[in-house]
Amino acid sequence: MKPLWRSFGVFIRQIIRDNMLWAVCFAPLLAALFFRYGIPLIEGLLCGYFQQQAILSDYYLLFDLLLSLLTPYLFCYVSAMVMLTERDENMAGYMAVTPVGKSGYVMSRLVFPALIALVASVLLMSFFTLTVWLFWTALAVCLLTCLLSITVALLIFSLSRNRVEGMAMAKMAGLLILGLLVPFFILSNVKYLAAPLP
Repeated sequence: MKPLWRSFGVFIRQIIRDNMLWAVCFAPLLAALFFRYGIPLIEGLLCGYFQQQAILSDYYLLFDLLLSLLTPYLFCYVSAMVMLTERDENMAGYMAVTPVGKSGYVMSRLVFPALIALVASVLLMSFFTLTVWLFWTALAVCLLTCLLSITVALLIFSLSRNRVEGMAMAKMAGLLILGLLVPFFILSNVKYLAAPLP
């Protein structure tokens, strides 16, 4: 177990040395604060300006779902960027022949960050949602978004040759979340065509 924790420590140190990745890790908290306090404020301003009773409030659940997805997605994006950097520097190959092994490498680079993201996501959902969520419902949703984010991280890593391509692939992978928008904006039976999307 010690080699696994050492490998994870190397992972954390790489994030700390990279200002962009460090900032990405804090982005979910900033987004949560904006969703919780900024969106209701904007809702009040819009309702006052357009003389409507509700404009954004019908989409509060959508903001909550985005919040549940944002934390694991960004954490796993960071993991993918670190893995791409290590592959560029041939560190991944070296670590595969150490006591950590390939499975330990995957654990320390994907599973551990996803578990941290799960805890962080549940905490953010507990304090910053705009709608009322039962704990077990929030936990189930966060678990599913973590699994999706691991898939996205693997997709980025496998289809990218370097970090620049990885960032481009991350943007492309963001299209997967379009499935969240469908039930809110498409009311006809056409929405079922989006069923394969996460």
